[in-house]
Amino acid sequence: MIIFIVTVISFLLEYLINLFSFDSFFVGLIIFSSMVLVQPYFKKNKNLYFMYCFLVGFLYDFFYTGIYFMDAGLFLLIGVLVDFINDITPNNLFVSLLELIVLICLYRVLSFIFLCINGVVIFDFMILFRSIYSSILTNIIYGLILYLVLYLISSKFHIKRIN
Repeated sequence: MIIFIVTVISFLLEYLINLFSFDSFFVGLIIFSSMVLVQPYFKKNKNLYFMYCFLVGFLYDFFYTGIYFMDAGLFLLIGVLVDFINDITPNNLFVSLLELIVLICLYRVLSFIFLCINGVVIFDFMILFRSIYSSILTNIIYGLILYLVLYLISSKFHIKRIN
């Protein structure tokens, strides 16, 4: 249930940020924070987590980009990387924030290359750089808040997380 609530809130915040972020430092990808931070709630069911990532990516495509299956595939790839990173590192705030930074950079570069190859955007390093730093700034703030809220909820209601 907590995964569903976090995902819905993240999609709504993504919408609000994109709605009010015309030429702003804060640009979306809020859903990335939820993908990284809910992974411990899937316990040992990796396939369910991978299906979750694919579905979230498909919904992201449907609502925000209109380029179907690009984000579904990229979110699945990111989910595999999140699972791999969480298997070899501790589940704490510092690692989660570093993980967000690395994965946002990877996602932005891969999606930018895909969009340039398909002629959707013109190749410009400044556009890429701006999308990376603005997404990182937004996700660090949201990821910090979400991590603390999830940690408090898990502690209070004794919800199991893999650490």
